[in-house]
Amino acid sequence: MLEKLKNKYVFFDVDGTLAEYRYNDHVSGGNGWGGQTYEELFFGNVFVNNRPLKTMLHLIEQLEPEKVFVLGAITTNHEIDEKQEWFAKYYPMIKKENIIFVANSELKVVALEQYAKKLNITKEEIVFIDDKHETIRQTEEAGFKSYHVTSFVE
Repeated sequence: MLEKLKNKYVFFDVDGTLAEYRYNDHVSGGNGWGGQTYEELFFGNVFVNNRPLKTMLHLIEQLEPEKVFVLGAITTNHEIDEKQEWFAKYYPMIKKENIIFVANSELKVVALEQYAKKLNITKEEIVFIDDKHETIRQTEEAGFKSYHVTSFVE
């Protein structure tokens, strides 16, 4: 799979792709979003303690740093701060300016299209990796090569 990413601009989702999909050691339930109370979501440390996925960490270490991007969906501004702290700790090789957040997964296609224009590259030069089948389907239909995170698990 590494060969399919060589010389490409690779955009990675965050939760469930680069990080374990658990928040404060649970996935769902509770009184808020994704199992968190709204207080946790707005003010707590919901994301900063997530476990990085070693397979993806090793994969990113083998890619060209200037061509590695993060494209994640966020809910709150606090989440951005936490995730920036998390990236600095676990994925310091990813440039801060290459970490992109959008308000929802549906905007990932738009972001990929805009970055293709900004970087002056074709859609064929971009690879997108996510854990949500619907988002992968949308990006593939838009002309981007997309993979589910499990494509990289051996």
